[in-house]
Amino acid sequence: MDSASPQLIWPGANQQFPGEKLSEFKDRISKKEGYRPCVFFVTGDLYKGEWSNNKRDGRGIHFYKSGNRYEGEFKNGKREGLGTFWVIDGNRYRPTYRGHWKNNLWHGPGLLYGLCGERYDGYFEKGKRSGLGKQIYRHWESEKEVYHVYYGEWANDKRNGVGTLTLVNGNVYQGHWIDDLKHGLGVFYYKDKESKYEGLWKDDVPVCGTYSRNVRFDDDEDKLPLPMLEMANFQKLVGDLISDAWNAPPQSTL
Repeated sequence: MDSASPQLIWPGANQQFPGEKLSEFKDRISKKEGYRPCVFFVTGDLYKGEWSNNKRDGRGIHFYKSGNRYEGEFKNGKREGLGTFWVIDGNRYRPTYRGHWKNNLWHGPGLLYGLCGERYDGYFEKGKRSGLGKQIYRHWESEKEVYHVYYGEWANDKRNGVGTLTLVNGNVYQGHWIDDLKHGLGVFYYKDKESKYEGLWKDDVPVCGTYSRNVRFDDDEDKLPLPMLEMANFQKLVGDLISDAWNAPPQSTL
């Protein structure tokens, strides 16, 4: 059929069906396929990009009424694939997330930007930090831009598993975490005192272990989780050895 040939339209194709909402009717008769340079939404949003079966599919840019925008890949009408979300900050845009998406959520490897240099570089699952990742925290009590750094495992948007936290004062904790708290086997290095505590932790408090002096933890030393901390069933092993340690009064708070 050449371009001059009339398009075949079945009877009633441009009429609203019984029970069909007006918005559905308008959407049907303006079915979108391929690239569209400018499509407005009743919400005030604007989309520029590729369509398939009347849904955003492929690459595109979605401008939100709030001024924010998403630039990247879509699938079946949702943010999915590689993409960057930008927020309006005064008279400029700044990125808040760059990486993989699934079903409109951060999913897979990505980079999450916070304020004043804070950021997370690692893996996500259903919009939450999950898996291996590195988080840089701003030390807000200091007038200088200094940061704490955590590298290790995450689950449900919190430090869970094995990881290393390096504080701005040079102190370092290597060990197990549960819901952002030191919990399980771990080692805490005091840089200024050249000493360390090694043992069992519960809810961020040391409960049973050893304290050693004249110990240095240099910057070039391996700060990754110690192999001894990765033993299987460590909670059961520790429980068998010191079953009453969980109920002991805390020694000190770090």
